Amino acid sequence: MSTHALIPTRDFCVYHQVEVTFLHDLARRDLINIVTVEQATYVEPTQLARLEKLVRLHQELAIHPDDLDIVSNLLEQVEQLQSQLTDLHNRLRFYE
Repeated sequence: MSTHALIPTRDFCVYHQVEVTFLHDLARRDLINIVTVEQATYVEPTQLARLEKLVRLHQELAIHPDDLDIVSNLLEQVEQLQSQLTDLHNRLRFYE
């Protein structure tokens, strides 16, 4: 597998000032996917936004890694509800 598009976990951790074990902990909880190529670990670019969101929740709100999956699921539900509300609002506007 080519690693040119992948982000090394060590580089991500240095940039965001988190431990590599934090990333592995998130991967163990199935919150992100870590790709291993030739004994090096990488994060896919498609995972970057979600990973940065989890890091911000952990650092800025002091949410423990054990609770990040719960908070992440709640935030996803809120986003889905907001999307549904917008859709319903647009449909209602059509009938007004």
